[in-house]
Amino acid sequence: MKKILFFIASIFAINIFAQESAQEKNSLDIKKAVEIAYKNRPSLKALKFATQSYAYGEKVAISGYLPQLTLSSGERFASGSKGAQNSTTIAASQLIYSFAGPERLKRIARKDTEISKLNELNHEDLVRNEVEISFLQTWLLQEKKKAIESLSFAAKQTINKSEHQDKLRLLGQNDWLKNSSTYASNMASVYMYVDDLSSSQSQLEYLLGDDFKKDNKNPELIWDSKDEINIKALDYYQDLALKNRTEIQMKNKEIEKYEEYEKYYKYNYLPSFNLTGQASRADQVKSNNIGVNLSWNLFDGSSNYYQSQQANASRLKALQERENYIQEIKYDVEKSFHDLLKYKKQLTAKDAALMQAENEYNLAKLNYKIGNISKVDLDNSMYNWENSRFDWLTAKVNVAIKQSELFFACGYPKNI
Repeated sequence: MKKILFFIASIFAINIFAQESAQEKNSLDIKKAVEIAYKNRPSLKALKFATQSYAYGEKVAISGYLPQLTLSSGERFASGSKGAQNSTTIAASQLIYSFAGPERLKRIARKDTEISKLNELNHEDLVRNEVEISFLQTWLLQEKKKAIESLSFAAKQTINKSEHQDKLRLLGQNDWLKNSSTYASNMASVYMYVDDLSSSQSQLEYLLGDDFKKDNKNPELIWDSKDEINIKALDYYQDLALKNRTEIQMKNKEIEKYEEYEKYYKYNYLPSFNLTGQASRADQVKSNNIGVNLSWNLFDGSSNYYQSQQANASRLKALQERENYIQEIKYDVEKSFHDLLKYKKQLTAKDAALMQAENEYNLAKLNYKIGNISKVDLDNSMYNWENSRFDWLTAKVNVAIKQSELFFACGYPKNI
């Protein structure tokens, strides 16, 4: 008996697990949506390849410290000699040290790699912001289905009541036309809802870069509307933005790159040392030599000096651009912050309206139960409650969108 009960319990557990797995496969939350977009966005993939390209540039720069080998061979004819003379030479050069050598070039190339990586992060923030907003808007339309169904049902019940009253000559022509117009308007909202939902789903699908509508079954978008949104002081968000916004970090790297360029051009006036060697053979004659070579740029028409000044001017320009970024970012954060506060206050008002509509619907159910109102009046009350609920959800989503915009303005810090 125990074995049979255990077997039944196992089957029951397996069925529950299978149902939960199927539900998970046919659902999509906002975090997973962002991950899908990161995986499929071509522009992000292009930036990753650009970073790889800059990383190889670092290796190209440092390769100057590796030995340089050259093989040359040829035949030549000289007057007074019989036949062609063969000449083969192997030359080797090894850079020992240069103040403006490969190590300095590698530092410059590394700045380009770091800027490219930051550009990836910056684009990821843009992608995340687009997906989060589109996801929330589509989720809201998904939740509107209940209100639309209530609207459709209430509109049909109301027009049926009007038609019945009109047949009994209990309704004036003006009232009949008014009710007909209201019905047409409500049904237009019902029909437009289908197009709005489809358009919003298509936009989200485009941003994800993935056909998430599998087997003609749209996955259920999951978002917890009960999550409480807490708002901190403005200075807190501005400090986060100045620390995390990739635009400022990229500009810092650009400034550092120009500083490296300045040093590079100045160091070109300092000497470099090379170890050289050569082995050659011409017919039966062999020669080998090895030595150390000193190279010192004493005067080049001030070319490196002017290029150093050019790099300094670019650095000063980047400094001013960074200051401009800082001002713009502070404004973005402040605007997003006050927008969030404004929509949070609107949500508070919707909280009260929803409680009132729910209370009226509960009273309508009691009045219908004791026969004080008709079924049509009850259906209209239910629609008003569903409509208030959707207005509340709209306000809640607007607050979430503004919060996402504020986090985006802060550079999506991890500790927020």
